[in-house]
Amino acid sequence: MLPSSLLHFSSKHKNNDSTSNYSTYIDTIEDALRALSLLLPGRFEDSDLCSQAVLAGLNLVSLYHTKFLVRKSNYLKSKNSSEDDTVVESFNAQFSRNNESNWPSKTASSLLSVISYTEVLAEMLLNRKVPKSSKWKFIASLEGLKGILRLVIFYGTRRQMILHPTHFIRNVDTASLEIANDEKFELTSLDPRTGTALSSTQAAIEKINSSRNNGIRGWAHLSELLWIVRPFVYAWMIYLRQKRARKHDLVRLKTKREDEMEEGDEEEDESIEKDDEGSWKPWLVSLSIDIASRIARHMQPLSPLEHEESKRRDYLFIYYLFRGPLYLKFTRLVLDAFCDATEHRPLISIVTAAINDYRPFWEDSYFYTAGS
Repeated sequence: MLPSSLLHFSSKHKNNDSTSNYSTYIDTIEDALRALSLLLPGRFEDSDLCSQAVLAGLNLVSLYHTKFLVRKSNYLKSKNSSEDDTVVESFNAQFSRNNESNWPSKTASSLLSVISYTEVLAEMLLNRKVPKSSKWKFIASLEGLKGILRLVIFYGTRRQMILHPTHFIRNVDTASLEIANDEKFELTSLDPRTGTALSSTQAAIEKINSSRNNGIRGWAHLSELLWIVRPFVYAWMIYLRQKRARKHDLVRLKTKREDEMEEGDEEEDESIEKDDEGSWKPWLVSLSIDIASRIARHMQPLSPLEHEESKRRDYLFIYYLFRGPLYLKFTRLVLDAFCDATEHRPLISIVTAAINDYRPFWEDSYFYTAGS
């Protein structure tokens, strides 16, 4: 955790030079910790757990920094701006407007952000402490909690599309505390801190108002509800399947001899795990719900911010390549063939080593590729 002196502007930071030095110092520390979290996987035993712990802590600290910098920047802007300045509906402006006087939505957004930054670490710890069936019970419960929080946000914001992330994005120049003209959105980034695109033109503002007033909100309502329940449905189906399979196998094991019971238990755990990971039904149901949500989402006009959120959700379809039977029967085989063919070749072997270092994350952790 960073020292408290770095997390607050004190009375000493009265000029631009002091503010710039403070911001540069914070950026340097965050970048160093982020680089450390990327380099740790594969270096020693439990390095993946250490890496995720560093990243989770960094994300929580960055979450605080972002909120503080945005509010500080808005305060300075309000002191220096004139009355005829154009007000732009940015991601942060919409987030602030939706949550400023709505404490249930504000609380739900904060809880959802904290959960999203710590869920992978929690699952990795559970993998080392509890059996697989108990882990999936926790996953289903957590997805249910996230669904409830999203419903609170959805209805608390008058049934507007839930934008990601559920907190401020850092669109502030940390050296000058000035708000950037554009909020950059990169589909190639997996970091939840990445925000949605911002258009600063008056035409974009008019398009936002037009889409809100004239949109067919019934389809948007259906799309959002499908998108909210999909992760819980997927996790719950896997949990129920595991529970039924375990009961069936325990009945079968009672017929075995006493000296084979220990070996039978080992075979049981392995068969349940493989059967769970190779099940098509939860995977297909989840994909069907996502496709139905996408179709309904595009049945009404979208504002620029909603359009960027829609593109982000479309991008999350890539995660289906790394989940369930498709990963076991296709993607993993492709990765194995690629790694075997390139692990001893110059330059490209660097990519191969990185893939092998990070494979435990998406192979052993549901939340890493959950898209929720």
